Amino acid sequence: MRRVFLLLFAFVSTSVAAHDNCHDLWFTRNLVMDRAGYCFGSALGQAVFDNNDCRGKQVSLDGEAQQLVDQARRLEKEFGCSVDTSQSQLDLDDLAIRWQLVDLPLAEEFESACIGWKGPETPLHAARSKSSAVLGRVGKGDYLGFRHINVGDWIYVTVAAPDWSLKGGGWLHGDVNKFVCQNWAG
Repeated sequence: MRRVFLLLFAFVSTSVAAHDNCHDLWFTRNLVMDRAGYCFGSALGQAVFDNNDCRGKQVSLDGEAQQLVDQARRLEKEFGCSVDTSQSQLDLDDLAIRWQLVDLPLAEEFESACIGWKGPETPLHAARSKSSAVLGRVGKGDYLGFRHINVGDWIYVTVAAPDWSLKGGGWLHGDVNKFVCQNWAG
């Protein structure tokens, strides 16, 4: 019989978690806009996104993109977000990975972790499709961070070594409740 141990996850502070989620949501919402050709005027927007290929302040979004932007805005409001757009740097550890994603994740309020992956080596995808590009893999002993909303059987995860240094990230396919971990935290 397999036992899964639940550990109480020690949050550094609610404001730190909210800060990370706010930066996360801001990035997702604005990456959608960047991909549509939006020209950023804020210091943060210009520091994070390249305005060289922008087309203007009025851009058209398809239904799915507009839905993602609207959902990000609702979550930003729910979390009480107020990202300082006068700054020149965004606080996201997985920013390099996020640029490679086709399907963009949305942060949720709480974070959890799979400490010590015991399952088979598993691919991490750029999109919620097994035929999409593989960005990395989850291997035995890896730590998985979950802080994004599941979409069906897909979840965006970050992968870390046992010292919590970031190794990768991407969309993982499977039922989170069936993942095989040494311990769960969250």
